[in-house]
Amino acid sequence: MMYRILIPICILFIGAVSCNTPGSAERCNPPSGRFINTTVLDQCPAFMPSDIPHFCFEINFRGKDSVDIDNGFEKFSLPYVKEGKDCMYKIKGASLFGDMYFTIGADSSLQLIDTAWTKLSSFSSFKRVKGDDGVDMRFEYFLKDCLVTGEYTLFVEGNLSPHIVTIMPNGQLNGLKPFLGYSLCYAGDCLEITETASRIIGLVDDTGKKEFFAFKNVDGKKALEFYRIGDPIPDEKGGRSIGPMIYELRTE
Repeated sequence: MMYRILIPICILFIGAVSCNTPGSAERCNPPSGRFINTTVLDQCPAFMPSDIPHFCFEINFRGKDSVDIDNGFEKFSLPYVKEGKDCMYKIKGASLFGDMYFTIGADSSLQLIDTAWTKLSSFSSFKRVKGDDGVDMRFEYFLKDCLVTGEYTLFVEGNLSPHIVTIMPNGQLNGLKPFLGYSLCYAGDCLEITETASRIIGLVDDTGKKEFFAFKNVDGKKALEFYRIGDPIPDEKGGRSIGPMIYELRTE
């Protein structure tokens, strides 16, 4: 029951700090667009999103009274309403704990009051980021940019290859034929592929088939090591073994 006591206190505190200041009406605009979870992204590459308590990775306001929530493996829409002062809003029935509150800042930031869900001592921060084309950026773009994006010298099974591999944050992949694209596993069943938890990347070939590899980051992105994964086990979701390293990508 403690969270029911804490949340109203938090709301009053945030409302007083964020909204009861001169000119706050001009600074607190109604929410719109996509906000990405910067609390999670700021801990990359040391931690994967699945290692960090979170409610969701994206909050997307596409209407005046409903918001789309994306937690990486499912998307759902919930109603929201203004609550009290200009900066405070309530997402109705957000979780098993009930409603969830958030505040909007003047700098395209959002604070989600999700401590009852995450059990952390601070709220989760979100940010709206626009690309050069004016379109809101996605959470996965920044995760890819943090973990794997770059230009690398390629070693295949320990042997230097003449190809330079370029990994782009939009999911494209050059120089690693037959693979032309990739995706990162950061939520859902793919997290359980290997018998010991590991970072998983799916490489997509020219036929659209996806092959999963375990990977390691070495000193950030100075090197990436891709490991084969054993064959699926009948009637099991995961439990696959991690085999030998097949690709090594180095920046120097």
